[in-house]
Amino acid sequence: MQNGSEIISCPFSAENVSGHEYDVLVAIDQSENALKVAEYVGKMMRSHPTVRITLLNIIRPPSPDIMPDEEERQIYTEKKRSDANTLINKAREILMSFSIPENQIFTKIQVCEERVSIADQILREKRACGYGTIVVGKRGMSKKEEFLFGSVSRKIVRECEKNAVWVVA
Repeated sequence: MQNGSEIISCPFSAENVSGHEYDVLVAIDQSENALKVAEYVGKMMRSHPTVRITLLNIIRPPSPDIMPDEEERQIYTEKKRSDANTLINKAREILMSFSIPENQIFTKIQVCEERVSIADQILREKRACGYGTIVVGKRGMSKKEEFLFGSVSRKIVRECEKNAVWVVA
């Protein structure tokens, strides 16, 4: 939420950014690690006066197969959006505590109706807005779980070219 409203489009365009490393996309989820990611980014970027940070949260509504009632799915999605707003506001406060100006912190909550992976959605956002650095958290998955369910951080590291990727554990 930027000044009380949700930002839907890119805070800056890929044309005027060209992958500058101080244009940072921070993808956060509802895990415990999310605020640690914001703290790490704040520590690392506080001395860069031109940094622009976008906090991104992606919401996946349940499929109609799992939750057939449309109204129930909407209630679920709105609850997730509210939780995401709370999380993003906490992350913004953490970044500002490291003297990153509020006007250089952008937020974006995406409701992803398509059946694409979270990693693919983050990569789409990167390509659309031209971020130079992507920051993601790493969940404590076992090798077996990672094989079965995939790893967002692993896929982003593998798919990103010409960009810095920070994986914060």
